[in-house]
Amino acid sequence: MQSAHHLLNSIEATLYKNPCSPNPLHNMLFLANMNKRIILIQALVLAVFWILYLSLEHQTFYEKTLGQYSDNWQNVNGERSLGNVPYVQPENNRMVQWDARHYELIKDHGYDTEKAGGDFIYAFFPLFPLIWKASLLPPLGVLFLNYFFFSISIFLLLTLFSNEKNVIRDALLSSALPGLIIFLIPYTEATYMLMVSIGIWGFVKKKYWIYFVGLFLAALARPSFTFLLLSLIGVEFMLLLQHKNVRTFAKHAFLRVIPLICGTALVSVIQFVQGSKTVFKFVQVQKYWDNVFGIPHNIKDWSHEGFGINLGIVIVLFIPLLMLLLQFLLTQLKKSQASEKMDEQKSIRQYLVWLSILYIVGNTLFVILFRGGSLNCLFRFTICSPFIFILIYLGFDYIKHIGVSIRRFFLLTLSALAMLMLGLIDYSTFWNFSDMGMILLLACVALWLFQDQSHSRPYKISLYTTLFFNLLWTTYLFNMYLVDGWIFA
Repeated sequence: MQSAHHLLNSIEATLYKNPCSPNPLHNMLFLANMNKRIILIQALVLAVFWILYLSLEHQTFYEKTLGQYSDNWQNVNGERSLGNVPYVQPENNRMVQWDARHYELIKDHGYDTEKAGGDFIYAFFPLFPLIWKASLLPPLGVLFLNYFFFSISIFLLLTLFSNEKNVIRDALLSSALPGLIIFLIPYTEATYMLMVSIGIWGFVKKKYWIYFVGLFLAALARPSFTFLLLSLIGVEFMLLLQHKNVRTFAKHAFLRVIPLICGTALVSVIQFVQGSKTVFKFVQVQKYWDNVFGIPHNIKDWSHEGFGINLGIVIVLFIPLLMLLLQFLLTQLKKSQASEKMDEQKSIRQYLVWLSILYIVGNTLFVILFRGGSLNCLFRFTICSPFIFILIYLGFDYIKHIGVSIRRFFLLTLSALAMLMLGLIDYSTFWNFSDMGMILLLACVALWLFQDQSHSRPYKISLYTTLFFNLLWTTYLFNMYLVDGWIFA
């Protein structure tokens, strides 16, 4: 028996040496092993989050750890303040704060403007409330449902774009981003991410009906008729600059966006039946958010905790991605002939990379130009979408040829600029724990930029340290959410 066990181990080791082997047995073992790693990592991330949070509920543990460096938000009779107090106990009544109140209202009463206190309720789309209602889960149970949706999304994207060699690093880096909190509260982002990820799976596998269903449902989860639709048309336009075929552009653009148009139309019908009185009510109610075009001034946010992350996104994500986009457009405009057709798989990946860049750049531009300087919710729209994970898994192939010293120079320059801006902007205060979001974002960017060094011990230590502190930061934001502190998203 022992010799048979050694023989089996030897066979498996031999199979895993060559991930590209056409051996069917190898492929099955490869996929099974990779899938187990992804599931295990996602489960461990949630477990560590809960262990940290439950530990910090105890006064003694809190005072000897986080309490040495930071106070927590508390809300006494509507008065918000910082105090050296441990975390509160998670309860169902505390899980419904901020936008979650609107989703719960739609779940229980539909689009009832009297109970909502105004017609602004039509700005919130119905899919997540319907799923919540069908699940019969209490508010605290939605935490696990949303994290499950997030985990499935990561699973789908990793199985599409990662490999056995990199899957652990990619999975850990996915949970190290400082926006993880959004997938642990009753918001619609987890539902939206899952539906878009399903659509992407269908796109990569060339199953249009799956693509259609995924994006159709995504349009029911949140307003996708703007940024995702425009991003899809934008990629088709970029391809038009390459192949110079207007008919192909029109056909592909139509097929890409029609599920979003159909999903948005269904939202309009649902709201009209429930009393909106107009098919474009979800557009009209945007007036309550004062989204008016203008030059940004008085840069600010709704909370210091969200401000650091959002400012970091503008400096270290938006600026480089915008430069890449402009460089591509200028290069294509200078070409007079159609480009040569590339490998099909490479073409699909390039399509998704440019789609992700357009989506993140478009969302950031909207926040900068239409919010009067307020950066609130920016990280929800960017690093809490499937498109940031596509860039994490695929984007490095486009810069890995750049020397380490050049990458280090750009990282240090952008990091210094982000920290300088945080120190100079009037809204900001002196450095404290509320700025941890920016530090974590910079750490994740550094880990992504130097992932070709992931075999080294310093890299591994940095990755696990960043993940740990992000889980600690997530517990801090989760407690802030439960006590109804300042809105960070």
